[in-house]
Amino acid sequence: MLLTNLAAVSLAAVVATAGDPVTYEYSPQTDASGKVSFTLQFHEGSSGVEVVITGDDGSKVKKSIGTVKAGKDVTITWTQKSSAVRYEMELSAETLSGNFTFEVVKAGPKGAVGKLKFKSSREDIVDRHQATYQTPFALTNYEYKVIDDDGDVIASDIVTDGVAANKSFTIKWDSNASVFMIEVRGEDQYGRFVEDRRVPYSAEIPHTEVNFDSGKFDIKPGEMPKLDEAVAVAFHELDALDRVNEAVQANLTTQLYIVGYTDTVGNAAKNQTLSQARAKAIAKYFYDQGFWAEIYYAGMGERGLRVETDDNVDEVRNRRALYLIAFQKPGAGGQIPGSWTKLAGARQKPVGFELPALPPEYADFRNKNKGGGEGGSTGGSGGGIDDGFGGSGGGSLDDGDEGGGDEGGSYGGDGGGGDGGPPPVEGEPGATSKGCRVGYQGPAPLSLGWLVLLGLGAVSRRRRLG
Repeated sequence: MLLTNLAAVSLAAVVATAGDPVTYEYSPQTDASGKVSFTLQFHEGSSGVEVVITGDDGSKVKKSIGTVKAGKDVTITWTQKSSAVRYEMELSAETLSGNFTFEVVKAGPKGAVGKLKFKSSREDIVDRHQATYQTPFALTNYEYKVIDDDGDVIASDIVTDGVAANKSFTIKWDSNASVFMIEVRGEDQYGRFVEDRRVPYSAEIPHTEVNFDSGKFDIKPGEMPKLDEAVAVAFHELDALDRVNEAVQANLTTQLYIVGYTDTVGNAAKNQTLSQARAKAIAKYFYDQGFWAEIYYAGMGERGLRVETDDNVDEVRNRRALYLIAFQKPGAGGQIPGSWTKLAGARQKPVGFELPALPPEYADFRNKNKGGGEGGSTGGSGGGIDDGFGGSGGGSLDDGDEGGGDEGGSYGGDGGGGDGGPPPVEGEPGATSKGCRVGYQGPAPLSLGWLVLLGLGAVSRRRRLG
């Protein structure tokens, strides 16, 4: 979800959260003429839209937008006189209202400062517990925080060793906990600063594969206990992430992705259609149990094989499904599809909801991974992105004979004696340019907060009934 730059300083501050009716982006530095650009992106239509932007230097910008259709972008520009101004934007409309505070620095002779370049892979974060950044200008110091999926800060430091322009520095942490968020901020001797905030969190839900009858996509009653176990694990995951979201006030929308795969036996087009229908059936099962995250599904058919084979090869490890919890769409490529179908949007947690008991296999694994504690008490990550769970087991998404192969074990293991875990998630871990910000530091130091990840936090939905 890349967003275009607004000014010569490159994209500096972006706020967007899945499911928000309005998101926005701006640059914290004016252009050479002193012009400020602020763009509102309307994801839902509304009427009577009014925007008032007030600066602490006494400046005020008013814009009556009127009726706006969904998908419309509205850019507001004005000329800033002072060197640094803190603005408050207030939005009002028939169905929306909200406010947001931001800072803009007038461009000086130093010109554009660039942004931190993130240079790490998923494996760096998950396996090596480190993240590397390249700075566009010389830093006199930098600070960082690494927050796990329980909302705890597992690493933080202020590093006073300088970093030369266009050189890299690496932050490290000594914890096996799944990383929820990483924040980095560096500054130079002139007060210029760069920030990067990203959410690399993503976790596969361990599960036993569901067996379908040949050519069918309905879930048989005897297979439902397998899904009930996966749903129980997913509920604990979702509940824990909700608590982290609330603790750090990140206002992120949790998303569940279900992918279906087949082996190469049978007609490829039919396998594609069948895998899509079976993925949808599993996704709907989660929804029917009250799962309150956004839910998406996709079929890969014979594409994205875990084990490369020739055509018409009965390979049990290729008949599987992926259940993934994340905060944004997984990067496409390899075993991850490029497009998804949305089954349901986020909804409220059911009133009186009580977490189901965790399957013993998962509770034991999580206790070991988390370093002990009572099973089921804190949710957790389920081992992060690649935890060795989720064996392919039975022939869940194949169009061959009923069952398509061996029944497959429960947790831990591949069912086919294979490759040591679920398929990796391709692409960068979590963030896009939405997690980057650059600018100049004001009179008082800015703490490492959650500004850039917050979406239009104060915007509320006021919907008509009926």
